[in-house]
Amino acid sequence: MHYRFPSFFQWKELLIRLSRKERAILCSLVILSVGSGAYLIHTFSVDHTVEVPEYGGGLVEGVVGSPRFLNPLYAVTQDADRDLSEVIYSGLLSYDNKGNLVPDLAATYEVTQDGRSIEVSLKDKVKWHDNAPFSADDVIFTVQTIQNPSYKSPLRPNWIGVTVEKISDLRVRFTLKEPYAAFLERLTLKIIPAHIWKNVPAENFAFSDLNLKPVGTGPFRVTDMIKERSGTVREVHLKGYENYYGKRPYLSSLVFKFYSSEDALLLAAAQGNVDSFSLSTSEPLGKFQLGKTVHAFSLPRYFALFFNLASPTAGDTIAKENIREALLLGTDKERLVSEAFPQYGTAVDSVLPSAVFGIQAPLSAAYDKEKALSLLTQSGFEMRDGILVKKAGSGEKHFTSDLKKGSQGEQVKLLQECLAKDPSLYPERTVSGSFGKATEDAVIRFQEKYTQEILAPSQLTKGNGLVKAGTRAKLNEVCFPPASQEPFAIVLTTVDQPQMLKVAESLKEQWKELGIRLTVQSVPSSQIEQDVIKSRNYEVLLFGEILSIIPDPYPFWHSSQKRDPGLNLSSYENKSADRLLETARKELDPEERADSYQKLQDILLQDLPALPLYDTSFLYVAPKNVQGITERLIADPSGRFSDIENWHRETKRQWSF
Repeated sequence: MHYRFPSFFQWKELLIRLSRKERAILCSLVILSVGSGAYLIHTFSVDHTVEVPEYGGGLVEGVVGSPRFLNPLYAVTQDADRDLSEVIYSGLLSYDNKGNLVPDLAATYEVTQDGRSIEVSLKDKVKWHDNAPFSADDVIFTVQTIQNPSYKSPLRPNWIGVTVEKISDLRVRFTLKEPYAAFLERLTLKIIPAHIWKNVPAENFAFSDLNLKPVGTGPFRVTDMIKERSGTVREVHLKGYENYYGKRPYLSSLVFKFYSSEDALLLAAAQGNVDSFSLSTSEPLGKFQLGKTVHAFSLPRYFALFFNLASPTAGDTIAKENIREALLLGTDKERLVSEAFPQYGTAVDSVLPSAVFGIQAPLSAAYDKEKALSLLTQSGFEMRDGILVKKAGSGEKHFTSDLKKGSQGEQVKLLQECLAKDPSLYPERTVSGSFGKATEDAVIRFQEKYTQEILAPSQLTKGNGLVKAGTRAKLNEVCFPPASQEPFAIVLTTVDQPQMLKVAESLKEQWKELGIRLTVQSVPSSQIEQDVIKSRNYEVLLFGEILSIIPDPYPFWHSSQKRDPGLNLSSYENKSADRLLETARKELDPEERADSYQKLQDILLQDLPALPLYDTSFLYVAPKNVQGITERLIADPSGRFSDIENWHRETKRQWSF
C-alpha cells in the first residue's frame, strides 16, 4: 500500500472540518511540539558544545603618561613605553601564565660550562612587522648597542661583562665571566631590528624619530599614531600582526589612549572613552563595578622602612639594634594596611618575600607596644609627658681630648657626626674617623660661628681648626645638650605620592604612641633618585624595592653596594650575609640557592637593617566580557600583557565530540 503525506489543500480541508475546540487543541499540540523540539535541540547543543574564544573585537587601554621611547633600549622608566613595548616587541624568552621562563623568539636554549655559557637557537621564518627576516644579527646588534656606553641605555649595567657572539644565522652564544643564576631573565630583553637602526649614529639614537615608529616582531603592530600640535602622543592604534610567529591574538585591534593624570584617566573611563586601565589605589573602584572586573596581579616587590645606618644622626637611635627592634614591635602593620590599603594590601614580614625566593616565610613579629617601650627604656630613654626623651645621666658621649688635622679614631668620628648635623658647617657630612681638610674647614666654620665663646677668650679673630679646651667645651654644649631635654626624633623621607604619604602618616600616629616624634619629608618621584637615594641623604626611607622573578638581592644587601649605583639603602654590612649573597647568585640549583636565602633571611631578621611593612596588588580594570586574563605573578606592570594573545571579547560554540 502506498502512502502520501497530506497536501496543503488536504490540511486546509481538515482544518475546515474541525470544530473550533478541535482546532485550538491541534494548534496547542503543534506549538508544544515545536517548543519541545527547540528545547531538545538547545539542550543537546549546550550539552555537546563548549564556548570557545572567537577572533575579533578590540580593546581601548587608558594609560597615564605619554610614550617617548617605543624602543626597548630606553623603555624603562615610563609605563606608557613599557606597555607598548610589551605588545610590539618580543624577547628571546618570555614568561608563561605561571611566571615560568619559556622560549619566545628562541626555539631552544642550553646552559653549559657550569652556567657560564648559554647557547640559544632561534625560531625560523620569524618576520619583523615590515616583513624583513629576523636573525641572529638582530640579537647581536641589540645587545652590543646596549653595552656601548655611547648609546646611554639604562639597561647597560645588566649586560656588562657579557660576551655575545653569532654562531649561525639562527644561533647565538652568551658567555659570562662567572655563573649567574638570574641571567636567563636577562634574555626577556626585547630585540630591535638591526636593518632599521644600524645606520643611526649613537649621538642621535635617543632622539631619532624611529623611537616613535616602532617595528617589532610581537603580536601587534602600530597602524596609526595621533599627536597633539606639541608632538605629544595622545593615541596609538595597533592591530594584530598577520605574520606573527606565535599564537595569533584573538583581539583584532588595540588602542592606547594617554592621559596627563590618573584623575583624567578615571574621568575618561567613567565617560566610557576607555575600556581598561590600571590603578595605583583601590579607592576609585566603586565607580567602576558595573560591567568591569578588577584583576589583582602580584609583583615581586615589597615596601619597607630602610634605616640609614651610616646617617650622621643614627648614632644614638636607629643605629642601635634594640631601637630598631622596638620600632618593629611598636608598628602595627595590620592596622597600617587596613588604613592605607583596605582591599588589596598585605602585611610583609621579610625583605625576602617567600613566594619569590622559594623560602619559608618567617613568623610575624606581633605588635607589642609594652615590649617596644621596654626596649626603648633599656636603650637610655624615658617617657616625659607623652614624649620620649634621653634619660639624664645615661652616659652620653663627650669630647675629652684635643684633636687636629691628622687625628684618627672614635673622637674624630664623634666630631664629624656632630658637625654633620649642620650642613652649613660640614656640607660633606663624611663620617670616617679621619681628621682631614674637610673636617678642619668645618671646625673653623664652627669656631667662627661661635666667635664670642671660642675665639674671643683666646684673642683670636679667625678659626684655626684645632679642637682644644675652648672649642671642645662649646662642642660638648652644642652636640650634647642636657639629655632630659632632647626628644627622640626621626625624619622619614618618602615619595610624594598619596599612598606613600598615607602610610607615612599612619606610622607617625603609631610612633607618637611610643613618644617618638616623626617628621615626614616628601620628595617628588622625579627627584627621589637623584636628590635622595644617590647621596643616601635620609635618615629613614619609606620606599619600595622591585625584585625579579628570579631574584638577586646582591645589589640590595651586599656591603659593596652601600654607595651609588648600589642599592644597599640601609648602608648595611655583615660579612656572613655578604658570603651568602655571593654564593647564591652563582648557584644554578634552585634548592641550593633557596637554602642560602633561608640563612640570609635569618641574618636580616636578626640585624633588622630595614623594617618590612607591606605589599599591594597591581590592580587592572577590564570589561567583564574580556576573557582570558590570568591573574599571576608578573615581573612588572607591563607583564599583564605577556599573554595578551589569549585575551578575547568574542566567543562561539563548537561541538565537544
